[in-house]
Amino acid sequence: MVGAVAFFGCLAVIPISAWTQTEPFPVIREFGQMATMRDGVNLSADIYRPDVAGPVSAILVRTPYTRTTAQHFNAGQSWAAKGYAYVIQDVRGRGDSGGIFNPLEQETNDGYDAQSWVAGQPWSNGRVGTMGGSYLGWTQVLPASLNNPALKAMIPMVTPPDPGGYWPQRDGAVALALLEWALVVEGRTSRSFGEAKHDLIPDYLSIPIKAIDRRIGLRLGIWQDYLDNLDNPAYWTPRSYQHRLHQSNVPMLHVTGWYDGTLGGALQNFPIMRNSAPAARDQQYLVIGPWRHWIGSDSKNQKIGEVDFGAASRMNLDALYREWFEHYLNGDTTALNGWPRARLFVMNGNRWLDAQDWPVPGTIFTKHYLRGNGAASKGGQLSTTSPATDESADQYEYDPNDPTPFIWEGDIDSGGPDDYSAVDARADVLVYSTVPAQETVTVCGPVTAEIHASSSARDTDWVARLSLVHPSGYVQRLTEGWVRARSRNGDFLNEPLTPDAIESYTLDLWGTCVEVSKGFSLRFTVMSAAFPLISRNLNTGGDQASEVDAIIAHQSIYHDVAHPSSVTLPIVRQ
Repeated sequence: MVGAVAFFGCLAVIPISAWTQTEPFPVIREFGQMATMRDGVNLSADIYRPDVAGPVSAILVRTPYTRTTAQHFNAGQSWAAKGYAYVIQDVRGRGDSGGIFNPLEQETNDGYDAQSWVAGQPWSNGRVGTMGGSYLGWTQVLPASLNNPALKAMIPMVTPPDPGGYWPQRDGAVALALLEWALVVEGRTSRSFGEAKHDLIPDYLSIPIKAIDRRIGLRLGIWQDYLDNLDNPAYWTPRSYQHRLHQSNVPMLHVTGWYDGTLGGALQNFPIMRNSAPAARDQQYLVIGPWRHWIGSDSKNQKIGEVDFGAASRMNLDALYREWFEHYLNGDTTALNGWPRARLFVMNGNRWLDAQDWPVPGTIFTKHYLRGNGAASKGGQLSTTSPATDESADQYEYDPNDPTPFIWEGDIDSGGPDDYSAVDARADVLVYSTVPAQETVTVCGPVTAEIHASSSARDTDWVARLSLVHPSGYVQRLTEGWVRARSRNGDFLNEPLTPDAIESYTLDLWGTCVEVSKGFSLRFTVMSAAFPLISRNLNTGGDQASEVDAIIAHQSIYHDVAHPSSVTLPIVRQ
């Protein structure tokens, strides 16, 4: 381990062994330290730092979930004992910080100013790294393009894509997880609903959705403002970052899980930086495990629900993060030796695939066409052969009063490798499957689908899910995607359907990585809801926030010569 000291603007690297203490270092704690932002607002931070003679590198974490938790205390103690300063700051308007919390809009300038404040502390050597997940990832990527000279490396974990296109809506459909999140961060302290969230289902089913917050117990300004601006791109631009992320020159370690509800962020940000940020393209790394949004705990356990991912799935992320900061903050040139550009866990094979990019170089993107009858006896097929003759459309009815369910645990977007066999048996789900594999095939990469469909309604949803069917009959969810018909031509658009007219829809299922071994098969299902992951489409074409009428939609999926519906699977040869 090495330390660093700045002399006249230059960085001199000195061994920490030159300090009088040895690791673990005694820890100095300084709570409630105020950092003044450019507009005069003071933000509160807790500082944990090693009791050593020389200046040290710092790790900055910025949170809307209050800094005074046991989690941050333990993290601060741990990092400081290793020789780093750990600074945990309440974002503006939360906890003890001044100002008003305006989600995302404030984080660009505040993030930059906080980095400068940390770098200027008397115990700091001027080198700052950032880390954190979910919104704490957003607090990193929003100011990243400003390239603060003190910022040397980032670890954005489970970081969502841009709001608007993803949150509070993704491909036009409102994510009810926004409501849960707004309940947590409304006001200055965090509200917890414990294990009672399933009891809120009657509220999630209520209409209009704009009034759900009041049914739960309070008016949520965030919920109201976001629903008022669903179709207003100007509202989302100052809260977005991906259009300028490529301007960053900062090394980034992107970490997420195949079952992370914000997986799309890392899958988009890593290629953005690799393909469009020449100053930092060779300092981008990606890690994706078989984990949900809670990568810290899931990475310590090899089993989620009924699925065991094997001992190889367990990863010491804390050790990984330390290697990262040792390299970029403390100058250890050997810390990243042997690191692949991308570490991807192959589910079912229960192994890691090392690659030099995402998608994996040499991936063969193969269209699998919907064939046969996906409704009757769930007998539809996925075939690499496109329809040569006309085939009848597959039909079902979607009733918003009985929406196709999404399986979840404590949080709406917390789906895992759950068994969807019962869901797939419903009359409002079309099923298409490959024949059981005779030899092992690895499917690893982005997954997209193109479906040709018509609806009797003026608006509706098309939801697609990719699953792994085990020989036992267990139908393991892999990933899903959807499009709200009114937004079929782009985010923020509101274009009603012509009833019964055939339209083409592109669905982004983000991605997966799975081994389809002998006896296993892949299943592609089509439906019109994933409740309560996304709000129900009431099929009327009315205002999403205020509509109260619901009608049944008669749905048709086409897979004939003129309308070859398909899902494109990434095949990796090894």
